[in-house]
Amino acid sequence: MPSSLTSSLPFSPAELAYLHTSLSSTPPIRPDARPSPTDFRALRAETGVLPSVNGSAHVGFSDGREAIVGVKLEVERTFSVEVRASTSTSTSAGLQAKSIMKAKGGDKTRGEGGAGAGAGNDGEATDVDVDVDMNPNDSPRGQKGRGSHEWVTLSLTLPGLRDDDAGLVFLEEMLREPLVVASSSSRASLQDSLVINSRWHWHVYIDVLLISATGLASYPLPLLSMATHLALRDTRVPRLKSEGEEDPVADDDWMASAYLYSRTGTETGIPVASRPPVTLLVVVVGENVIFDPSREELAVADAVVAVSVGVASGGEGGRGARGAEFEVLATRMIDTPARDTMKGVPLLGEVGEGVEVPGIWKPRVGGIKRSMLKKAVNTALTGGVARDVMDGLDGFLDLETKAAVGAGAG
Repeated sequence: MPSSLTSSLPFSPAELAYLHTSLSSTPPIRPDARPSPTDFRALRAETGVLPSVNGSAHVGFSDGREAIVGVKLEVERTFSVEVRASTSTSTSAGLQAKSIMKAKGGDKTRGEGGAGAGAGNDGEATDVDVDVDMNPNDSPRGQKGRGSHEWVTLSLTLPGLRDDDAGLVFLEEMLREPLVVASSSSRASLQDSLVINSRWHWHVYIDVLLISATGLASYPLPLLSMATHLALRDTRVPRLKSEGEEDPVADDDWMASAYLYSRTGTETGIPVASRPPVTLLVVVVGENVIFDPSREELAVADAVVAVSVGVASGGEGGRGARGAEFEVLATRMIDTPARDTMKGVPLLGEVGEGVEVPGIWKPRVGGIKRSMLKKAVNTALTGGVARDVMDGLDGFLDLETKAAVGAGAG
């Protein structure tokens, strides 16, 4: 993805060299005075801020950037393809496509006209039998059925940018991908929990509004991911009065609805993971791995990595994340904006190609070692970064729940 930082970076080569030297030291010296490379910036958050939606959240960072997320659920019909012909068999997965072409003349055939007829080179007919049977009730997990990733739609809006801007589209996919990826555990993914019956399902629409004076200059992936996480945790699914294969009829009582991501473990019939995934932004500078990078840190990064983590099987007991196990759901490499910066020139003038001059800024060429990528992923999983982030989000929701209970009792 092309970097969007080039036009908004006012740093000179001398400043870039100073930043890179500071962040490459042991321990790294961060420009915003955060003491640890795994520390996140302070944020403020609130849920339930939008009317007429199933869930919403508002998150703001200390640098002035904000994100507002609204989640809407709609009932949609599940379309299945079923074309029967002379031969019909069924598979355990409920999906079989068989094409039998019988040429009555000639050694080459080509399809022409409808699905059940064709013609050879000599003009004689060719018989085509197609058998497709899609049954959403057949599930390897023995649940209601397997959902489709198309049932989750996420759109990102930034004032001043077109909806089809390459940066926005890339961010949208990075936010949506971990939500619909199939977990390696026995827990159902988000789209699996949207199945109502074999004919109906819920469709989730996630609308994200980014408010940022610098646009995409600081790559607001952690901000957007946390806001989406809290909005999904706040989303409630209406209780259905219908049963089985009946057309869905929702209960008008909003208090009877259940959370999409269960907070008690017993609210929904399908054991979907109790927490949505979170995408962490990591930069590599020298031998250091730094989380939640600022604009200055992104400007001199040797590599930028997006790591999406989620709760694995066996970690859903209770609200706290201390006993949870986490797994990597997606990993993406992002072009570092440092490659678009101007290199510094030493006092002696130009030097030979490949000659490093201490204290002179030179954009990094090439990638990073696999050991550094492994270090970034391990720090997120086993180093406690993912656990600390989930604990912070859980603590915020606990505070909101207690405040709501206190207001109701008062």
